Amino acid sequence: MISHDELHTLIHHQPQEGRKVLSVYLNVDQGRASNLNREFEVPLRNMLREIENGIGDAYEREEFRDCAARVKQYVESYRPAGRTLVLFAEPAAGLFWARGLRTAIENQARWLHRPFVRPFLEAREKHPRYAVVLTDRGKARIVSVCMGEIEHETALEAQEDVRHFDASGKDQMGSQMRFQRSAQEHAKHHLKNVANKVKELHGKQPFDRLILAGTSRTLAELERLLPEPLKQRVACTASLPVEASRKAVLAEVARVDERFERENEMTLTEELLTAAAKNGLATTGVEDTVKATVEGRVRTLVYPRGLHVPAKTCTAVPTNGGAAVRLTDYLGEGIEPEQNLLDLLVENAAREGGTVEVLHGEAGSRLKESGAGIGAFLRY
Repeated sequence: MISHDELHTLIHHQPQEGRKVLSVYLNVDQGRASNLNREFEVPLRNMLREIENGIGDAYEREEFRDCAARVKQYVESYRPAGRTLVLFAEPAAGLFWARGLRTAIENQARWLHRPFVRPFLEAREKHPRYAVVLTDRGKARIVSVCMGEIEHETALEAQEDVRHFDASGKDQMGSQMRFQRSAQEHAKHHLKNVANKVKELHGKQPFDRLILAGTSRTLAELERLLPEPLKQRVACTASLPVEASRKAVLAEVARVDERFERENEMTLTEELLTAAAKNGLATTGVEDTVKATVEGRVRTLVYPRGLHVPAKTCTAVPTNGGAAVRLTDYLGEGIEPEQNLLDLLVENAAREGGTVEVLHGEAGSRLKESGAGIGAFLRY
C-alpha cells in the first residue's frame, strides 16, 4: 500500500537538474503461470534493455545503467508478497523507493524527468476506498478496504447482553417482556454506537462507498441511524456474518466494485458529454482538456483505457490572453515528442487535487466517438 503522504511526495519529487528517474511497475502475481519460478524477472530485463538501447547520450546511458542495476539487485532478492512491485530509482545516492501492491498493474518501465505515477493513480481511482460494516444485534466489525487491501478494522460489542432470555416463576410472561424490551434497547444502543463509529471513521479517513452486512432487519435499523451523507454512500447490503473471514470481505468488495464501476461508467460518460455540449463545467478534446489542466481547473480527468496522446500533437495551448504558450512552461521540462501527454495531464491534475476516471468497453468507445477520446469535469 502506498500512503497518501508517500504519493504526494512522489508526485512533487524533483530530481537534480538534468537527471531522470527510472520507474518500474512489475507484475509478480504468483497466480499467473508466466510469473512462477521467478519468470517475472524476464520482462524486467527486456524492458530495461529496450530503454537502454534507446538512449544515445553516453553519460545518460551510464546513469540509466546505475539505476537499472539497483532495481535488478532489489528484484533478485525480492520474494513476491503481492501482485505488483513498484520501484523508483535515481542515479548514485538519489531516490530509491520500492513497494509491493495487492493490486494488479501490468508491466511498465519509464525513464523520465520525474517519477511515473500515472499507473498507480489509475489503480487507486479504479479501486476507491470502501468501509464494510458487518453487524448483528450484539457485535460488529468495521473494516476499511482500499486497493484490494484491508487497511484496518475495528471490533465492537454491545455493553449489555442483547439475547432473549426465558424467565421462570409466576411472572414468566411479564419477565420475558421486560427482558425483550431491555434486549431491544441495548441492541438499539449498540447500533447507534456502530453508526457513530462509521461517522468517526469517515471523518478521519474518508471512504467512497459503504457496504452494510448482516440481517435485513438489523441493517435497516443501522441505515436509519446513519447521517444523510453516509446514507448516500451505501453501495449495497450483503449477508456476510460478523465473523466473516478477511478473504470473504475482500471478495465481496471486489464483486461490488466491479459491478458498480461498469454500471456507472456509461452514466458518467453521458454526463460529461452533455455538460461539455452545454458549455457547462466540463470539456472534451485534447486541446481544451490540456488548457483546463494547465489552468488548474480539472476536477476529474476522464479517458479510455490505453489512450495515447503523443506530446508532438499538442505542443502549445492558448492562454486567457490569447497568446500561445509552451506546454513545458506548465507541465514540466523534458517533454519528448513521442511521450504520452496523458502521463503529464494525470500527474498535474493530481497535484491540483483532482482525480482520474478510466473508462472501459462501451463507455470508452463512446468518449472516443463523441468526445475526441478525452475530457474533464471542471471546478469552474
